Amino acid sequence: MSRIAILLEDRCHPTQCQWECESYCPIVRMGQECIVEGPAGKPIISETLCIGCGICITKCPFDAIKILNTPEADESEIVHRYGYNGFRLYRLPVPPPRGITGLLGPNGTGKSTALRILSGLEVPNLGEFAKAGAWETVIQRYRGTQLATHFTRIQKGELRVAIKPQYVDKLGDTTTTMEEHIASSGGKAGPWMETLGIRSRASRPLRELSGGELQLAAIAKTLATDADLYLLDEPSSYLDIVHRLAIARVLRKVGEARSVIVVEHDLALLDYLADQAHLVYGEEAAFGVISHPLPMRSAINTYLGGYLRDENVRFRTEPVQFISHPPKLGTQRRVQVKFEALGKSYPEFTLAVAAGEIAVGETIGIVGPNATGKTTFVKMLAGVESPTTGVAPVGVTVGYKPQYLKATSAASLRERVASLAGDPTFDAPAFERELATGLQLEGLMDVALPDLSGGELQRAAVALTLARPATLYLLDEPSAYLDADQRMAMAKVVRRHVERTASAALVVDHDVYFLDLACDGLMVFQREEDGARGVGDGPFAMREGMNRLLAHVQVTFRRDPDTLRPRINQEGSALDREQRARGEYYYEAVA
Repeated sequence: MSRIAILLEDRCHPTQCQWECESYCPIVRMGQECIVEGPAGKPIISETLCIGCGICITKCPFDAIKILNTPEADESEIVHRYGYNGFRLYRLPVPPPRGITGLLGPNGTGKSTALRILSGLEVPNLGEFAKAGAWETVIQRYRGTQLATHFTRIQKGELRVAIKPQYVDKLGDTTTTMEEHIASSGGKAGPWMETLGIRSRASRPLRELSGGELQLAAIAKTLATDADLYLLDEPSSYLDIVHRLAIARVLRKVGEARSVIVVEHDLALLDYLADQAHLVYGEEAAFGVISHPLPMRSAINTYLGGYLRDENVRFRTEPVQFISHPPKLGTQRRVQVKFEALGKSYPEFTLAVAAGEIAVGETIGIVGPNATGKTTFVKMLAGVESPTTGVAPVGVTVGYKPQYLKATSAASLRERVASLAGDPTFDAPAFERELATGLQLEGLMDVALPDLSGGELQRAAVALTLARPATLYLLDEPSAYLDADQRMAMAKVVRRHVERTASAALVVDHDVYFLDLACDGLMVFQREEDGARGVGDGPFAMREGMNRLLAHVQVTFRRDPDTLRPRINQEGSALDREQRARGEYYYEAVA
C-alpha cells in the first residue's frame, strides 16, 4: 500500500484561503511538518508523514488536494513524475516491430505523456523530479528489455518517430496551406491527400478548415513521414463515422509493415483498428498505471467489466452493460413531439428532412456523415435558424446544447448554478442530485468556466441544459472531448433523465457505443451523389436505423456474446459476407 498526495496547482489559490489544509491537519497540530509552504508559495504535502485522514481534502475550499491509497502503484515501476505532489506515470507500453497497439483509459491518466516519452520528445525522470531525465539512466533502468533497445535507438537518432498531436485545432492558427503543412513532413503530400479524400482542399489555408479537415491534415502529415513508429493521439476527434472507418482502414495497412500506437476513446473503432491494447487506469491528474498488453477483445471486455484479473485490480465499481434494444410495443409509445417536413436552402446546399415524431421518454440519435445537415436540422427545431420550407413545432419547450461551446462568463460553475437557483425554468435540485453526480462535476464546481477543459465544459453544458425542464432536449455532439468512461456515463445520464422527466431528446453523435447506450431509435442523414443536397429521414427503430447507416458506410457489426457491445466485422470475413447478403448490418449476436 502506497499513499500519493496530489496538489492540483491550477486550482490551488493560497492567497485566497486561510491555509485550511495546514490548519486542520492533525499531524501539523502534533508539531510535525506534514504540510509546509513550498518555494512557489503553495503547499507541499509529505507523503511519508500523511496518515490519509482526508481532512485537508474536505477543508480545501478549492478542491485542490487528492490523497490516494494506491496498492496498484509500485514505486519501482515509476516512469515519470511532475513535481513532489504532481502527477506520476507507472510503466510504459512496449512498441512491437509492427502492428497496431491501442492505449485505452480515462483522460488525465498519462496516455499522452507515454506517447511523448516513446517519441523521445520527453526524457523520463524515473521519479527523480528534481533533476532532468537522462537517456543513459533510462537505458540502464530498462536494460535487458525491449524498451532499452527502443530508447537506445532514440538516443542514437536511429529510430524515426512520427507523432500526431492530440489537439489539432491549434493548427488553425497559421496561414500555411494544407498541402504545405503535409509536405513539411518531408514526404509526398499528394498521395496521402488523395488517400484521405482531402485533395480538393490542398490550397486552402489551415485557418479556413473545419475541425475534421484539420484532423485529416494532421493524420496525412504524420503518415507522409517516413518513420519506423507512428504515434497517433485521438485520431477520430471531429470525424464522422465514415471518415473514422476510412482512417481505420488506412492505419491497418500502415500497421502491416510498421509499428503504430493509437490513443482512442471510440471503443468500436479501437476494437476494429488495433491488434492489442494496454489499459490505463488510475486517478485523473494524480497517477496512471499502464497495464501489460491484452488481446483486443479481452482488453475492451476487461475495460467494460472494470477488473484486471492478471494484476488483481478493480478500477470500476460496476460493469458497463449494453442492451439488445428490443422494440417497444406500440401501446407503450405516447407521442411527445411531432415535426413536419422541414427544408433549408443555401446557395450551395439544400437540406430536406421528412416529417417524424418522437415518443415520451425516447432518446433518438441523429447519425450520418458530416455536412449532411444534422446540425442545421437541430438548429431549426431549436429556433436558432428558420426553415425555408415547413414550420418548426409550436408549443414545444426546447433545451438546446450547441455543437461548439465557449465560456462567456468568468464565473465558476457553482456561481452559475447559484445565479439560476431562483429561475423557475431551472431545476437546481436535479442538477445537484442527479446531473452533477452522474457527470462527475463535483470537483469542478469552483473552477472558473473559462478554465475548464473541453471535456469538462462539455459535461457542464449538458448538465446545465438538462437541468432546464423541457419537452424536447437537443444535444449536438455531447460526447465530443470526452474519454470512453465519460461517454458511457453521459449516455446513461441522458437516457435516465429523459425517461425520468417523461421528456424526449434528439442527440447528434458519431460514437456507436454512445448511441447504442443512449438511444431508442435513429434518424439517418445522407448526402446525395452531387453533395449539394442532404436528406434526413426517420426516426427509425435502432435496428433499421443502423442498417440504413451502415449499408451506406459499407461495414457490418455483430454483438459480443459476453457484453452485448457492438463489434465491427472484419471486411470479407464469413460473418461479414453472410450479413451483407441478408441486409443485416447490425445486431448479430455472434462473437
